[in-house]
Amino acid sequence: MTQTTKVSPEIQPQKRPKVSEQPIQCWAHSQTGKRCTAQVSSREGEPIPIPYCERHLNSGDGALKVVHHPFFGKALVARYDLPAKYRMAYWGKRGRCSTCDVEDRAISYYPPNKITGSNIDPKIPGGRTLKRHNYNGVLNPGGTGDVIQYAACPGPNEKQNMRSTFQYFGLRNGDLGGLE
Repeated sequence: MTQTTKVSPEIQPQKRPKVSEQPIQCWAHSQTGKRCTAQVSSREGEPIPIPYCERHLNSGDGALKVVHHPFFGKALVARYDLPAKYRMAYWGKRGRCSTCDVEDRAISYYPPNKITGSNIDPKIPGGRTLKRHNYNGVLNPGGTGDVIQYAACPGPNEKQNMRSTFQYFGLRNGDLGGLE
């Protein structure tokens, strides 16, 4: 009896986008591991666009899938092994926060600087502190193709396997925004 081992595809790393007039390559991968070749340009004049093409804004990154969890509803899992520093963006429609009696997966939105594209305060030692004076509503992924909204928090005996980089995408008072 022979055992077959599932081989993970070789994932092409995504680069962090920088402020530029040049389009960037979509960050998403297919279900088989091939990197999307579509180019993403600014949608609303934002310094750095959400790094997904229109197709992947609607369907999500093919490297990830949402599955039903028997106790917790929907959960996010990887279709194959992802390398360290694989980049994903949480994104949604920018707007007002819903009332507390409405279940949502919205997060606070702090748009990036139009010139630098950064939202990190360099005056704070360590430089990884988010600027908090530019709050601009929330990003609500409801009704979008965002799959990161189903990523679970680690339990008491689990290790964190994802982290935010404080890299926001979008434009102050724009329709869409995102967070790496």
